[in-house]
Amino acid sequence: MVEVLARDILLIVYMLWLITTGALVFFMQAGFAFLEGGQVRSKNSTHVYMKMCTNIGIGTLVWWLWGYAIFSGNWNYCLLGVQDPASVDWLNTFGHWYTMWGFCIVSCAIASGSISERFSFSGYIIYVILYCGFMYPFFGWLAWSAGPLLQWGYIDYAGSVVVHFHGGLTALLAAMIVGPRLGKYSKLKKCGWLFEFGAGECKTYPGHNVAQMMLGVFILCVCFYGFNVGSVLIGSLCEPSTEATARRMIEILAADLPTTTLNTTMCMAGGVFGAMFGGWLINGKSDPLSTGNGAIAGLVAICSGVAFVHPGFAYILGVACGAIIPLVVKSLDKIGIDDAVGTCGVHCTAGAIGGLATGVMGLIRNTYHGVTSSMGVQTLGFIICIGYTAICAIILFGGFKAVGLARVTEGEETTGLDLAEHKTPTYPEFVIR
Repeated sequence: MVEVLARDILLIVYMLWLITTGALVFFMQAGFAFLEGGQVRSKNSTHVYMKMCTNIGIGTLVWWLWGYAIFSGNWNYCLLGVQDPASVDWLNTFGHWYTMWGFCIVSCAIASGSISERFSFSGYIIYVILYCGFMYPFFGWLAWSAGPLLQWGYIDYAGSVVVHFHGGLTALLAAMIVGPRLGKYSKLKKCGWLFEFGAGECKTYPGHNVAQMMLGVFILCVCFYGFNVGSVLIGSLCEPSTEATARRMIEILAADLPTTTLNTTMCMAGGVFGAMFGGWLINGKSDPLSTGNGAIAGLVAICSGVAFVHPGFAYILGVACGAIIPLVVKSLDKIGIDDAVGTCGVHCTAGAIGGLATGVMGLIRNTYHGVTSSMGVQTLGFIICIGYTAICAIILFGGFKAVGLARVTEGEETTGLDLAEHKTPTYPEFVIR
């Protein structure tokens, strides 16, 4: 009787946990909207908000139609709950669908920042359909659901590579294919018909609202607790209603919950510290844009090993990922890649470091907190992600370029995408009519 009562209580907690942490993951769309919207020029803010709405409206539909079926490796989950509702485990399947849906649209939103201010809205809609419907679900299956990487022992607890590096590398390649914004560089250099780079003098386009950008940072920092800490029950208690005892559920919560919370906090703090002093060393000043991005970089990096790395290791990891942010921004400007809001340093670089750092932790101490990680398997998963993402992104954005959907016209870019694409400026009082 006591055991049954304990299980019932834990199941209630489990359901509330799914709803709450899933809502936090979903609310990251607001964080991305403010973060990107504050870093672009005022004439392009509405366009940013519309892209986040597209992630929600179109991305959710595609995930429900077939994306989750690919992700889970079960075609019975197409149109989840419609084809054969009698065979669906409502608690676990629907809960898993809901949480992984949030992860999917977060990964999808990453590329938005790197191609901001010049990518067409119609092109973005197609990108969301293909990314949420095919590109992300298949790699998620490889590493998380039932694919070979999972079977080989690959560890990515909350998605440093699956969610962030995958989205960040897509963002980097998209920026290389779409090309820089008008006037960003004094010259344009083309590598074949596909890639475009800036050359010569690089002009700075400051964001129009630092306060809005920093609000986005703090929203994302809070939401990452849902992202990382929320992964405890998803990763460990897949079927609480069937096999797991209440005692076992409590043991997992007691073991993983404090560790994930502490490591998330430590790596975030390390990212802020690293970005502050990295900016001071590289640029002679600590600026809010790099510092805010440093916090996000730390949170991205810790996702992979958040449940088992040492807190001191987490802080050092955050410092390293935060400190590299100003260097990545400066390097991309020098190469001629126009990443409008610093997406590549935050998600691509920090995601890669975080995924590999999980293997490094395994080298330092083979088993920590009950988890064994292999540097070889972590590296293999990273290499597979690079190859898969590069092929998909080049086909996707190269196709956009071939059919003329890669970017808006020069006149529309000059006017601003708020008016050109949506006829609704964020700040109508500043529009000259």
